Amino acid sequence: MRPARVQHMLLDAAAALPGASARTFADIGRTSHPFGIAVEAAGRTSHWQIAVTSAPGENLAGGDYPAPVLGEKPPSMEAPDLTADPATVERALVAQWLAADPGEIASADLYSTRPAPPAVGHGATIDLHDGSRVFINHVR
Repeated sequence: MRPARVQHMLLDAAAALPGASARTFADIGRTSHPFGIAVEAAGRTSHWQIAVTSAPGENLAGGDYPAPVLGEKPPSMEAPDLTADPATVERALVAQWLAADPGEIASADLYSTRPAPPAVGHGATIDLHDGSRVFINHVR
């Protein structure tokens, strides 16, 4: 999966959240990361960087998007009420993406629910059935 496609999917996920709005990093003039979204919810804006590792054998330089590989969907998540805490935005974005997913997502690992969260604290690793991985990281 390509970063631009993930960005579009996360914008759609944010648009489905009550009281939230989102724009791309490019739209807000943030140039430190090529792909990402800014989500405004509960009076606070949080920034979410997007990084992707390609599926084995996929050429990201190609112009065509590869056909999605579908498989068994992971368990759904309930989207929480949004607060100023980035953990609620993290969970809500992933929950909405899972709800809209036709079966491309193999698993979703939320950082805030780990016993020892990584340095970024909030975000997710999304494994796809085609072998690619998506990393969504909360950045300041």
